[in-house]
Amino acid sequence: MKTFTWASILITFLSTAFPATDSIELANGKTVHGVLSGRQSIYVTLTISEGQSKAEIRLNPDEIAGIHFSDSYQRDEAIKQYPASDPYQTTILLESLVRKRLPYLELLSHSDETLFSMLLESYIQSGRASDALDRAKLWRTKLRANEVIDQLDELQIVAAKNVGELDEAVFYSKRWIDSGKSASQTALPWCVLAEKSLKEGQIEDALWLALNPIVFTNPNAPRFIESAYEIAVFSAYQLNDYEYALQLYTDMKFRKLNWPIDSDKVDILTKLENHETIQSSNPSLKKSSSSNASNDLLKVVGAP
Repeated sequence: MKTFTWASILITFLSTAFPATDSIELANGKTVHGVLSGRQSIYVTLTISEGQSKAEIRLNPDEIAGIHFSDSYQRDEAIKQYPASDPYQTTILLESLVRKRLPYLELLSHSDETLFSMLLESYIQSGRASDALDRAKLWRTKLRANEVIDQLDELQIVAAKNVGELDEAVFYSKRWIDSGKSASQTALPWCVLAEKSLKEGQIEDALWLALNPIVFTNPNAPRFIESAYEIAVFSAYQLNDYEYALQLYTDMKFRKLNWPIDSDKVDILTKLENHETIQSSNPSLKKSSSSNASNDLLKVVGAP
């Protein structure tokens, strides 16, 4: 079986002359083939060739059941290979694929919509968070797949944080939580609000916000769950509840999670280790076992 790399996909995409095989599946069951040539007003235009003759047809979006692009093979390979080791190379390919689909945002298949969230993530990974933030605002209201919209919502939070727009990150985080979405996929919205509470000196609020994804996603590990633990441990320690901070850290290790490598709260670990040494040398101090840590946390927080 041939192995494809991002370089080979990109070279194929940029150098091969593709036949005019764009097609539009109509609501009446028929399919028309040609070259997509953009939009005129609200209409989708398709150029049809027959011999030396060409004709352009205009279709109302209500007449269209689906659009199939001539580069669908490259799209499928791009999705299969994502993410690549080189975000810059990835971005070049994804921009080419997305550019062709931009005029038809509200008519795309799920696979075509996925390219948009992939491109936003590539922008962030290549240091273009502001571009990701700007484009997410333009695309979010027009895309239809719930899964893709969720990805865009999370990437908006990440991009806003990366460019220092913390109020904007808070707004997107509240929107996520207020919409009723759980922390099953990502703990990031709760982490953002918890960090805001910490900065405002509302340490107890920060603790409870961070505990939400910790408790209600166990034993799964959603994205950014390590950051939730980081904030929860730090908050508990700041509240002088050293035993609870140790319990949280023990639970984190029991779930085989690592402390965030970019943490600005890493000094708490040294303090916890020192406290744990003192605690272990004094049998009168109670220490929860790792096997019961998650159950104990659930008792404290309560049922969802």
